[in-house]
Amino acid sequence: MEDRPRVLIVDDTPENIFMLSATLKHGYALTTATNGAEALAAATRAPHPDLILLDVCMPDMDGYQVCEILKKTPGCTNIPIVFVTGLSSAEEERVGLRAGAVDYITKPFHPELVKARVNNHIELKRHRDNLEQEVQRRSRELVQATLARTMLENDLRLALKLQLSLLPPARYRSNTPGGCDIATVLRPARAIGGDFYDYLHLSPQKVLFTLGDVSDKGVASALFMVRVVTLLHWLAPTSSHPSEILAALNKALCHDNDAGMFVTLGCGLADLEKGEILYASGGHEEPILVTPGQPAQQLKVEGGPALGLYEDSTFPAHCWTLKRGQSLVLLSDGVTEANDSAAREFGQERLVECLGYLADGAPSTVVDACLQAVEGFTAGAELSDDLTILTLQPGTSQRFHWQIVCQLEALVAFTESLHQALRDSGCSEECLSDLDLVT
Repeated sequence: MEDRPRVLIVDDTPENIFMLSATLKHGYALTTATNGAEALAAATRAPHPDLILLDVCMPDMDGYQVCEILKKTPGCTNIPIVFVTGLSSAEEERVGLRAGAVDYITKPFHPELVKARVNNHIELKRHRDNLEQEVQRRSRELVQATLARTMLENDLRLALKLQLSLLPPARYRSNTPGGCDIATVLRPARAIGGDFYDYLHLSPQKVLFTLGDVSDKGVASALFMVRVVTLLHWLAPTSSHPSEILAALNKALCHDNDAGMFVTLGCGLADLEKGEILYASGGHEEPILVTPGQPAQQLKVEGGPALGLYEDSTFPAHCWTLKRGQSLVLLSDGVTEANDSAAREFGQERLVECLGYLADGAPSTVVDACLQAVEGFTAGAELSDDLTILTLQPGTSQRFHWQIVCQLEALVAFTESLHQALRDSGCSEECLSDLDLVT
């Protein structure tokens, strides 16, 4: 296969073709043409020449016209064209360069000068072709990488959607005796993460609630998180005590855990009618008690180690009784370890401060206050860890018992008092108009 550079010589004078061919016969594969039509046919035929020596003055179609046509012909636009001419005026050079030529050789020409010019322009073309091939190769790689990244991002978005579908709603209100309000937020630092929260009724009056933080981040932690949540739902109905649930969960996680994954976990059981909370921790952040109009309080907890490390670990329980309006806050260390642009941590002190003296201790208010404080501190800096908050407030539903005399005046007075009480609780007039009293 011919691997020498290909040169097309175009001239209507046989003597010029002979001299140029004799000069370039060593080292180049030569093709000749004696007019513009032959030149166009030879140049557009594959394999295309690597360089064209083109006479300017030819009958029917001069070199300028041939050059302009080739520069508009696909496959020929990058072929370097060197005009060969007896003209030497600046205007002629300007016209030729504007037509697309890269250089001029004037007649009578010196063989060594012709060789040097041809060699230089072929080398330039070779480097340009190599550069274009490299650009095309890298462009293909970039397209492939972009496509792969897009597919991965789509897969991760789907994985996050499936992961979050395992969790209960971010807002929940129970109307069972005693009742409770729950508000949560979960913001993964990556496309998928290892933080999670969960809550479920074990009975009408008792709610189990948890918040966990799996070691590491990414796909491995997300899969481990799914395992933890699945085990929790399987173990919760078998016991009504957080310490027992954590102990059983820990033993299950220690089996077949060659990767050494672990999870820190806070687990509470709320008695909605009494306002009592039993709480046990496996290496997790200490909860915070929020009381409207008063400083927030970090509750000291003597917990066990993270789950999945030591099979025989124990998890002591703590018991608190919440007053009406108080809320308990569980959170992951992604809250306190959130960094600002100067790599300073939000910290426990700021957290307790932002949750103090809230006018309203409702869980949604507490979660919003915490988020606003963290976002204000980080000022748009990326999360370094998953951020998760769960706030629970028991005793949000109330039962009232009235005993009234069955007389019209007493019923009217009672109805007016009931309407006013409902108004004060935020009940709309439309709702009040639908209220019927049956005796």
